[in-house]
Amino acid sequence: MKALVLKAPRQLELTDLPRPPLAPSQVRLGIRKVGICGSDYSSIAGKLPFTRFPIVPGHEASGEVLETAPGLAWSPGDRVLIHPILCRPDDPAFVRGEVHHSDSTEVLGVVSRNGAYAEEVVVEDYMVRRMTPQMDFESAAMVEPVAVAVRAVQMGRLRSGDRVLVFGAGNIGLLLVQVARALGAGRVVVTDLVPQRLALARSLGVDEAVDVSDGFPSARFEKSFDVVIDGLGTNDSVNRALAACARGGRIVVYGVPGGDVTWPLRAAFSKDVTLATCRLYDADFSTAVQLVSEGRLRVADLITHRVSLADAPALITRLIDGAESGIKVMISV
Repeated sequence: MKALVLKAPRQLELTDLPRPPLAPSQVRLGIRKVGICGSDYSSIAGKLPFTRFPIVPGHEASGEVLETAPGLAWSPGDRVLIHPILCRPDDPAFVRGEVHHSDSTEVLGVVSRNGAYAEEVVVEDYMVRRMTPQMDFESAAMVEPVAVAVRAVQMGRLRSGDRVLVFGAGNIGLLLVQVARALGAGRVVVTDLVPQRLALARSLGVDEAVDVSDGFPSARFEKSFDVVIDGLGTNDSVNRALAACARGGRIVVYGVPGGDVTWPLRAAFSKDVTLATCRLYDADFSTAVQLVSEGRLRVADLITHRVSLADAPALITRLIDGAESGIKVMISV
């Protein structure tokens, strides 16, 4: 089968691989669409420390069941998407549905299990989710990043009418503003440096898209938001979030921090502000599936590039090097 193998940092090559064997409790999928995640770029660039080489990347995927181990509730031809977290089923975290909280947690296509930049992938039965009739393969492949946004909004304990500020209008940020609105936010504001992303955010219906290339409007935003969702994870962004929070506000950091952050506890205490981190998501994709299936999110508008497996490595290199810009790349297999 054809697959993109990451042999070493920046060495992503189209390769012929043998079909992976099928073990008990596993399902073989024929991949139809797979999105490129921000963490994929980090892996490919050699900046994700837990990436193991060689590996087939890819975890935002949809496709069809080709074959199953005996006794599983899937049939060839079933249209499915992947929940890409691997977790030991005997772990109490797995039993609770908290697959992201296990010491055994890993994401498909990063450490030990080849991912979905391939014609076929073998996954555990518990990693398969059924597509709804309303979904196409492209929208189904967007469910995983939507799940990231859903959990961040849920971690912010969003209430109807809340004012929400999102730092960063990349792929997840643009999903966040839509998820926040769909789940009841009253006012939604997003910040970024890139005019293309800000323009897209405006077209998606945010109340304000703020260009912060000349600085963050701290004075104007002071105590103006109930929830601040931070995709940057820097000392500056967390402190700006704290300033922008109203009393009783909630800050959610989903961006991977580049280092330690100093938390001004006295200032946070005086406003009774909660700081939460948001890494991955639990086993429940139902809200993400529902939002995508019902068309309440314009996921297709985020896709700036559609490529084949063969053409993907060159495009990824250009994007990593900054020779080209984009928001979401979707690979057709």
